[in-house]
Amino acid sequence: MKKITLLLVTTLGLCACMAQLPQRPSLPQVQLPIVGEETAMWNPADYEGKPVMIVFMGSWCPWCKRTMPAVMQAAQDFAGKAEIVAVFLDDNPEAVQAAIKQNNFTVKSLYNGGELAQALEVQGLPHTIVFNKKHYLSHYWEGFSSNRLNDYRAALGQLTD
Repeated sequence: MKKITLLLVTTLGLCACMAQLPQRPSLPQVQLPIVGEETAMWNPADYEGKPVMIVFMGSWCPWCKRTMPAVMQAAQDFAGKAEIVAVFLDDNPEAVQAAIKQNNFTVKSLYNGGELAQALEVQGLPHTIVFNKKHYLSHYWEGFSSNRLNDYRAALGQLTD
């Protein structure tokens, strides 16, 4: 009887804990304006079945600018296999356009991304989030690292093979 009671209490305790586990974050359905394309909007639903990598940046952020070469190389490496975008928190497309031009940044860039950053609990910049083919969170990194391209290649390589 003691074993049955102990088993029942343990099972109920595990069920209660499992019910409180956090859900795996998913990519919110949003539409963001694309820099340089007046009426075009980016929508993650257009990339169903593909991994999506979002790099949150600010036009004023020096560490974001240092991350740009790794983002561009990852976009080249995974062209057609994954959607890679830079989401600038700026609400001024001219400031973003200037930063892009100054740094020869060729990756699809979006602006006015503050609401998306808040929804995904982005704390600092740059901040990269990779979502799998079903658009559930797979990997994330905050801040600059000289090794970030290797991180991007490893994460996206797992998701595109």
